[in-house]
Amino acid sequence: MEALPNIITADSITVIVDGKPQSVRSDNVNFESVKAAIYAQDWETVSRVINQKQAVQKFVADSTDGEVEVTGNEVLYNGTALEGVVVDKLLEMMREGLKDSTPFVQYIKRLMKNPSSNSVQQLYTFLGYKSLPITPEGKVLGYKGVREDFWSSNGNTKTVVLQGKTDSSGRILNEVGATIEVQRSSVDDNKGNHCSHGLHVGSFDYADGWAGPNGRLLLVEFDPEDAVSVPTDCNFQKLRVCKYKVVADITESRHELGSSVYSPKVNDDEDYDEDEDYDEDEEYEYDDADDLTETEEKVYAYIDTKHEDGVYPTLKQVQSRMKGTPLSCTDIVEMAEDLGFSVESDEDVAMSQWRILE
Repeated sequence: MEALPNIITADSITVIVDGKPQSVRSDNVNFESVKAAIYAQDWETVSRVINQKQAVQKFVADSTDGEVEVTGNEVLYNGTALEGVVVDKLLEMMREGLKDSTPFVQYIKRLMKNPSSNSVQQLYTFLGYKSLPITPEGKVLGYKGVREDFWSSNGNTKTVVLQGKTDSSGRILNEVGATIEVQRSSVDDNKGNHCSHGLHVGSFDYADGWAGPNGRLLLVEFDPEDAVSVPTDCNFQKLRVCKYKVVADITESRHELGSSVYSPKVNDDEDYDEDEDYDEDEEYEYDDADDLTETEEKVYAYIDTKHEDGVYPTLKQVQSRMKGTPLSCTDIVEMAEDLGFSVESDEDVAMSQWRILE
């Protein structure tokens, strides 16, 4: 096959196929495949992959009764343009053998019922992080880590719970089959607030990390209409919602599903008041300061300050203080020990609550 005229930019790739320009944007799942094929001069692959857009158009037109259209680089629902991740999700479902677009259409219908345009936009980032299944009814399956007794690890007594059992601390019982619902106004809709109030659903990796070695990993189902915000920390792996249903306890089978190492990023279910007594600009003494990285210096300074106040900080507190620098609990344990501190190991509590001792 002869070489195809093309142009590659940081935002898109355009290829002339059969005299017609075909484009793929950088947020499309096929972007890197097309670019790699062009560099390899594999023009048959370039033509096949970039023409998947036409396959999507025909597939959608044949099975959605005109509710959904794919035109150019846009997916339209009743004339409303949706984001590129929705296109990626449809391609993913087609590659997995999707024969009926009903789940996809139902998902979009539910998404369009969400009362917040910001919530709709943020949900794209959550779905784009990892492959999350969409049910035939258009709902989304996600994951949640809880305590061994099915209660959430923490609670908020100010949360208005509409469905679900709570205890005196505001913790919620996540029994299989239970529908958990809180008032939407009880869920923080500010994506910049990383540790805040609301019901949380995560990717498999994130929820499995929060469940830890002693907790339970649950499969939960939520309606796109009930999505509220996607915090910007933790690589968009968690989502705050106002309602979900506990579908199954998958604790025993999670390693067969590809469980990751236990390394929660933050504590999902409680408000966290940041410490006010740590000044990043203040100089702290450490014997081998010249050998430390900037992150190690900040971690050492924070721990040392807390110890001077007679407080043994938890791994979670260090994570919260180091916003913008992703550190797993395991990372912090290793770093603290390298800095000369000791870390308590208590199998009866979540790893994030382990304390850093002198």
